Amino acid sequence: MNDRAFLSMTIRAQQRASDPHVSAWVAAHAGSGKTYVLTQRVLRLLLEGVRPSQILCLTFTKAAAANMSTRVFDKLAQWALLDDDALTREIEGTGAQAPSRADLAFARRLFARAVETPGGLKIQTIHAFCEKLLHIFPFEANAPAGFEVVDDAARSELLRAAKSRAIVEAMRASGSLNEALRLVARETTESGFDDLCGELLTHRDALAQAFEQDEYARRLRRRLGLGADETLATVDEQIMADAAEWPELVAILRQGSRNDQKLAATLQEAAALSPGSDRVNRYISVFYTNEGKPRGSAKQKIVTAGMEKISPGILARMEAERDRLARLVDKRKAASVVERSLALASIGDAIIAEYERAKRYRNYLDYDDLIDCARRLLHRSNPSWVLYKLDAQIDHILLDEAQDTSARQWDILTAIAKEFCAGVGARRVKRSFFAVGDDKQSIFSFQGAAPEKFDSMRRSFQASFAAISQRFEYVRLVESFRSAPGVLAAVDDVFNFGDNGVGLSCDLDPAKPPLKHEAAKSHVAASIEIWSPIGPLGKEEPEDWRLPLDYASAKDPAERLARSVAAKISALLAPGGGECVEDNKTLRPVEPRDILIVVRKRGAFFEAVIRALKAENVPVAGADRLDLARHIAVNDLVALGRASLLPEDDLTVATVLKSPLMGFDDDDLLRLSAHRPGSLYAALRPSAEAKDRMAALMFDAWRRDAATTPPYEFYNSVLGPGGGRRRLVARLGPEANDAIDEFLRLALSFEREQSPSLVAFLAMIGTLELSIKRDMEAAGETVRVMTAHAAKGLEAKIVFLPDTCGAPAGKHDPKLLTLDDGAGGQSLVWARGRDYDPAAVIEARDERREAERAEHRRLLYVAMTRAEERLYVSGHHGAKGPAEGCWHNMIVEALGASCERLPNPDDPEGYILRRGEAPRRADVSRAAAQPCETSTPTFARMPAPREAAPTPPMRPSSALAGADAFDRSGGSAPMRKDVERALVGRLTHALLQHLPQCAPGRRVEAAALFLERRGPGLDDARRAEILRAALSVIDAPELAPLFGPHSAAEVDIVATLAGGHAISGRIDRLAETSDEVLLADFKTGRRRDIPHLAQLRQLALYRAALAPLYPGKPIRCAIVWTQDASVVEAEDVMLDKALVAALEAAPLSDQSESK
Repeated sequence: MNDRAFLSMTIRAQQRASDPHVSAWVAAHAGSGKTYVLTQRVLRLLLEGVRPSQILCLTFTKAAAANMSTRVFDKLAQWALLDDDALTREIEGTGAQAPSRADLAFARRLFARAVETPGGLKIQTIHAFCEKLLHIFPFEANAPAGFEVVDDAARSELLRAAKSRAIVEAMRASGSLNEALRLVARETTESGFDDLCGELLTHRDALAQAFEQDEYARRLRRRLGLGADETLATVDEQIMADAAEWPELVAILRQGSRNDQKLAATLQEAAALSPGSDRVNRYISVFYTNEGKPRGSAKQKIVTAGMEKISPGILARMEAERDRLARLVDKRKAASVVERSLALASIGDAIIAEYERAKRYRNYLDYDDLIDCARRLLHRSNPSWVLYKLDAQIDHILLDEAQDTSARQWDILTAIAKEFCAGVGARRVKRSFFAVGDDKQSIFSFQGAAPEKFDSMRRSFQASFAAISQRFEYVRLVESFRSAPGVLAAVDDVFNFGDNGVGLSCDLDPAKPPLKHEAAKSHVAASIEIWSPIGPLGKEEPEDWRLPLDYASAKDPAERLARSVAAKISALLAPGGGECVEDNKTLRPVEPRDILIVVRKRGAFFEAVIRALKAENVPVAGADRLDLARHIAVNDLVALGRASLLPEDDLTVATVLKSPLMGFDDDDLLRLSAHRPGSLYAALRPSAEAKDRMAALMFDAWRRDAATTPPYEFYNSVLGPGGGRRRLVARLGPEANDAIDEFLRLALSFEREQSPSLVAFLAMIGTLELSIKRDMEAAGETVRVMTAHAAKGLEAKIVFLPDTCGAPAGKHDPKLLTLDDGAGGQSLVWARGRDYDPAAVIEARDERREAERAEHRRLLYVAMTRAEERLYVSGHHGAKGPAEGCWHNMIVEALGASCERLPNPDDPEGYILRRGEAPRRADVSRAAAQPCETSTPTFARMPAPREAAPTPPMRPSSALAGADAFDRSGGSAPMRKDVERALVGRLTHALLQHLPQCAPGRRVEAAALFLERRGPGLDDARRAEILRAALSVIDAPELAPLFGPHSAAEVDIVATLAGGHAISGRIDRLAETSDEVLLADFKTGRRRDIPHLAQLRQLALYRAALAPLYPGKPIRCAIVWTQDASVVEAEDVMLDKALVAALEAAPLSDQSESK
């Protein structure tokens, strides 16, 4: 079949798929125009008169949704301006019938209709759709009204705090939760526990199922082959049943050879141990090796031939015991799995409960909540009302990247689409479902995607629409509009070779034709180059201990390969080199944007490639994803903040001096440090060097600002007027802009949610685990370096695959696995390793590894199909050589026979395999960059209008105005100085804050030491009085809830009340019980029967600020007088009146919070 005929078939297939009168499922090869078909379908639906608000387009990422939306609106805007003939051709090109004049007029109005329709054209991610759905039906979904979606930084902080609170609670507890924590602590390390907690969150469904059903432990035991009453203890008892016979066996075995005597010694050691798991393990080692293999199962018997002669029945006796233990050993592993899995589930449940509680307080939902709440909403016992309302809003669903949709997301789509197949329904309107995807590109298993789900859902939808006699087209698009024929032929050959196609697609099996791509660009030449992999150069020299930990030797294979790749790219881009690519059937020189480097994962090699490109002066976009906490620009800014707060920290000051913010080098630091009498900061000002004195002036300015300005204002001043951003970007490259912008966004967000303290902000950044994704489609004239996951959906004229010698090896197996319990549910198990796990868990792990290897092959498919004209394959490996099943081996084994073998100029012992045509060269000069004409807009030359100064926040305690005087009656001497009175107040509050955390038996000692150090100007009697007052409050029975496990001291609160009144304050003590919230303010004096009006205002403002955080719970407010531990609770009526008075008197003076 010639190219024109095949193109005609492709166009007809696209038109079948975009037909608005039928539902369709499109399975499309890479580059075959999936997004184009979806866009055409949207246009044809609009041409048919479907209202834009009735169309729901769902895709995987915000970038894809924006791209699709741009395509649709660009086309509609173009139609609005075309003449009749041109518009007729455009409409017929979509597959629609020839339009009438009325149709043409309607098509021109579509742009305005799409823009002006309430709700507009819904092109969004499924998370955005769920968010909107939950805002419409918050009560039906049991979601908080007016919720916010928590961002990654806040989510990370909430999880960290939840984990800490849950562990503290478990340590304080004395029941099963404490035992579970002890067991988990024995089985893992601190870092391992962090990993387990991360995995637990991805299994929230299985964990919830575990605790929703009381039979979880029973189901898990049954799945692992254990009886209902079989536990680790009972299995150990069975193993040790014959312990009375051990002395006799020891005596017999000691008569044999050395190997027999070793068995006797091991058995003797087991007998000497006290009952417990160590004794059982020692006994098992008599009959099983450290690898878990039974002794005597090979040629060598469990006892020697000489031993058999000494005691003829000993061999049969030992083998019988070994065989008896075989069943019990596996049962013991199963019982151990059950025990640790239940313990981890208990801890995980406690952590998630704390996390959920924290989200409720802040009115947050995370992205998983959006999906889960929407699922519950649509699958509850009676969702008819919700579906009825949705049925009135959605007639057509279009799903992009269907292979990336997880099972939970499919549940939402099937619930909505189910109404489409429910017969006549609420309205007599023909509705449709459309999905497009490619199961060969299903690479997001860590988000729940599975290629087999793509095919099973197709069959499910096909059957549903067939049941109501509605057409459902299954369309396959096999022609690529991206890659040259040579690239596509290489892809076909690789995945049709041997087992390379296993798990690639549900369509690839021996009973079906092999994988076959067709190329629309049949005239474009292609070139494939495979470089021999780079290994170590002989024996590696031991590293110099003085080198940095992240130092990479120039002889390292990864570094050598990175330099080779960078040199090749530099040659491709060299002026006058003649290297060309084809663009619209015209040759032009290679440009940086034409080159894409795809790696398997981010790591040392990823960074090495970027460094090598920069060393070759190749424009490079930098990393596609930035780890914010580890980015050098963020580290420099954090160091600047810390040095400004504590300039006596010489190491941090030196870090700032060497950063791009200052530009010092090692010689400068040695000159300053060698003979300085004091700190490094103090050595700057008296220096004779102008550079040092300027640094001192900058540090002085930063110190002043750090003490008085909020974090965002501080850093914005440093980076903007201070020129810090310019210096950082000049040294670190344009990618630093993204890290700086995100850092500033975090600072601004921190100020909105917490007290604007630079110290607190830096502490938060120190615990942050956040990465930001950069938009590499907007990378401009630069070479892009990214992982295969990030490169999905992108393309380039030239693609390098330099990271091809690794493969999944089981080193990063998940610790948590799910076992199908046979009843439609899944049981969560904590796996440790093949030597510790029973057969069922080993089988589940093996299945997981096979799925990972299949995804490894699909990743190669994605990586290879990014290339349009050229593909360069290379790799590096260690002393053991390339990994089995690696990309490099797959490609060489499949293509090697059809390639030309050439010497590698960079490696005398290596080779280059070339397939296809030699890269094209032409004498085409690069067009000189034309300067852009710019003009400054008028508004930029006019002074901005002065902004009104923000109203200072109301500070509840500033209203006290002396109401908190220390009572001099009742035996205490009068205070003669205001300074001493304030000191007593501060010390009392400090004791009330920190003493409850001490063990009761150590409180007096700790408090006395504290008062001695912090109140040296007070006499012993005064310190004793303060200690007595604090202890009387803490030990008062009626105040016990205020100092319980769910209480907090010195709680900062920032809020905005109705009417826009801002509040900033600090609550002395806050506690929550199951049915109420307790708020206490401490006063260093004796009880007054009637609280001062200012004190009531203070409590009323606190109560108003807390009310949104505890919906449905009453908030009790009380004043606690520390001298006699008496309590006065404010009545709600009095507080309501005080709040009205406080708001009428606002704004109050902007005083700092004090007690």
